[in-house]
Amino acid sequence: MICGRNESLANNIRQIAAAKPIFIEGFTNRVDYYMALSDFFIGKPGPGSISEALHFNLPVIVTRNGSTMPQERYNAEWVQENEVGVVLKSFSEIQAAVRDLLDDGRLESLRANVAARRNVAVFEAVDLLARFIPAENVPNTMTQAQLVRD
Repeated sequence: MICGRNESLANNIRQIAAAKPIFIEGFTNRVDYYMALSDFFIGKPGPGSISEALHFNLPVIVTRNGSTMPQERYNAEWVQENEVGVVLKSFSEIQAAVRDLLDDGRLESLRANVAARRNVAVFEAVDLLARFIPAENVPNTMTQAQLVRD
């Protein structure tokens, strides 16, 4: 579990999980390393969080409620619609959600849905931007086709 700079959270988890095989990390620059070791992601429904989790083929557990930032609410709906994770009303439901995730092949099913997704947004963004860049604004050393390709 990565707790960032929330030392109070890390200490609470350490006390609760003292006899359990749970690794707890504070702030780290190695999030990608830990995600590669993980079975699923628990966090907020931010676009970066979800994208990074899916990049590492991790199903997600996120919340959607009155405290969810308005710009992140649709992300939680997208998670449900695409069956790439679990959306909770509150993190107080996390224990039951993890149990459900680990029962009856649900984790494997969500992993298969995650693996079937192909995130090509970074490539689509270049094509979309190229539509708005007039050829006369492209540096002399590059053609518009090169700009799109590069």
